[in-house]
Amino acid sequence: MKKVLVFTYIVGMMSFSLQAQEIWVKNDAELGDRDRYFAACWSMGAIAVSDNEQTLISGDYSLRSNQVTNESRTATWLKSPWMMMEAGKISFNTRLDGNAGGNRSIIVQYIAFDPSNGSTGEGDVTEIDEFEFPTPINRQTEVHEVTVSVPDALEGKTVKIYLSLVGSGGSARIGIDDLAIPGTYAADPSEGCLPKSQIADKDNDGIADEEDAYPEDPYRAFDNFLPATGFGTLMFEDLWPARGDYDFNDLVVDYRLNRITDATGDVVEIKIELSPRAAGAGFTNGFGIEFAGLSPKKVMQVTGTKSSAESIHKIDEKGLEMDNEFATIIPFDKVSLVLTHPGGGALGINTDPKFKLQIPELQTIVITLKEEGKSTEEGATKLNELGLDNFNPFLVVNQKRGVEIHLPGMKPTRHADQSIFGTKEDGSVAGPGSYYRNKENGLPWGMNVPVSIPYMINKAPITEGYARFFEWVVSGGESYPDWYLDNAGFRNERLMLNANMHGDTIVRGGGSNRVPR
Repeated sequence: MKKVLVFTYIVGMMSFSLQAQEIWVKNDAELGDRDRYFAACWSMGAIAVSDNEQTLISGDYSLRSNQVTNESRTATWLKSPWMMMEAGKISFNTRLDGNAGGNRSIIVQYIAFDPSNGSTGEGDVTEIDEFEFPTPINRQTEVHEVTVSVPDALEGKTVKIYLSLVGSGGSARIGIDDLAIPGTYAADPSEGCLPKSQIADKDNDGIADEEDAYPEDPYRAFDNFLPATGFGTLMFEDLWPARGDYDFNDLVVDYRLNRITDATGDVVEIKIELSPRAAGAGFTNGFGIEFAGLSPKKVMQVTGTKSSAESIHKIDEKGLEMDNEFATIIPFDKVSLVLTHPGGGALGINTDPKFKLQIPELQTIVITLKEEGKSTEEGATKLNELGLDNFNPFLVVNQKRGVEIHLPGMKPTRHADQSIFGTKEDGSVAGPGSYYRNKENGLPWGMNVPVSIPYMINKAPITEGYARFFEWVVSGGESYPDWYLDNAGFRNERLMLNANMHGDTIVRGGGSNRVPR
C-alpha cells in the first residue's frame, strides 16, 4: 500500500493529529474513509473516497467526483488543510470514467488566510492554473499526470490549495489520486481546523524567533543573567582572619553570569564574564568560583580559565579543580595573568592614584552542561539550581590553597584549612551562615555588589569611602541597603578609584585622568 498521511486516530474521542512527511502534504485516498480526511482538516464537496474501478487510479482507493455537469467552481471541489507553502510543484494524477460529456477541467487555486474570518479563516480565492481534459470526453479513461508550479509569492504563506472540478454536458465523473502539495501542515484539528499560530521559529525548537535569544540554534533559547543587567562587583580583603586595612581592594573583579537555557528549561552552559579591575594586595592571590549544588559529574567541559605553569591547583581533564564536592573552577590562579603591574614602586595594580591605570580586559569562561541537546548521565540542570545562592566566588590567598576567603555566610570548599576558622577576628566557629564574618560586628572579608562601583585607594578603609557601609552591615542589611549607590552623602570620592572596561578609566581624587579604551 502507498504511503499515506501519518495521523493518530483515537477511538471514542474522534481526535486526529496530522504530521507532514518531509515538506509535503499528501492525499492519496488510502485512508478509505472520507470522514477520516474531514477529521484531518481536508474538505470536499460532491467528492467521495471510492474503490470504484471506473475512476480508480492507484492503490485501493481514489477520490471520485459526482457527475461533473456544472461550471460553478463551488459545485464539485476539494480543499487541503491550512498549510505553509514551500517552493516546488503541486502534482496529482487524474482520469475520467469513460462516460460522455461536453468538457471537463480541474482549476487549481489557493485560498488566502483571513484572520478576520473567525469561522473558517478563509479569505480571497486566486487561480493558479487550469488543467483541461482533452476533447472529445466520450470514452476517455487515460491517466493524466498534472503538475502546477507554486507561485513565488506563496512561499512561506499560510493557504489552502483548492481544486474546483468543472464541466458541462454528459455524465462523466473525475478521479483524482496521489495529490502532493509542497509545504508543511498548519491546521489545528482541535481549533476547528483553523491555522496554528504562524510565528516564525527558524530553529524549530518551539520558541518564537522574537522570543528566542538564539533563533538559529535549536539547542539554545534564553539568556538568564546575574546580575539581571550590567555587571556586578566582587571585592575582597585578603588578611582574613585578621581584619587588615579593610580597604577591600586586594582583588576587585566585575562579573556577569549568563545561564543559557534551551527550550525545555535546561541549562546548556554557564557563560562567565570577568573583568579584573584592581589588585592592591602585596600577596600573589588567585581566584576561584564554586557552584554550590552542581555536581562535577554534570559538567562536560570548561574553557577560558588561565593557569600558571607552577599552579598549586590540580585541574582535571574537563577543566574543574579536582577533589571538590561541587563543580569548582579557577578562573586565574595568579592575578598577574589578568592584570599587569605598572611597576615603579606602585602599591598594587590600579590602586595607587599616582600611577597610570591598567585598562581591564574581559575574560570569558564557559562551563558546558549540555551538548547538542544531551546532558551527562547525571542528568540536566535547571535554572533554579544555579541561582545567586549557588554562586560561591572566593579568593585564594598568596598561593596557599587552604586559605580561602568567601562571601559572608558562604561555605568554604573541601580544600580549605579548617584550623583557621574561629581564629583572630573570624567568627566562623558559630557554624553555617556565620562563615567569614567578624565575630565582633559581623563585618565581612568579601562582598558581592549587584552593580559596578568604584573601589578604595590603598589603605583607605571602605567604611570611610562608603559612609553607610558600616550601618548596613551591623543592621544585618536592614539599614541603607543602597549604601553603594552614588546618593548624596554616601561616597567620599576622594578616596576612590574606578578602573573599568565599561567606559573611560576614571581616577577619583588627585585629579581626573580619562584614558580612552
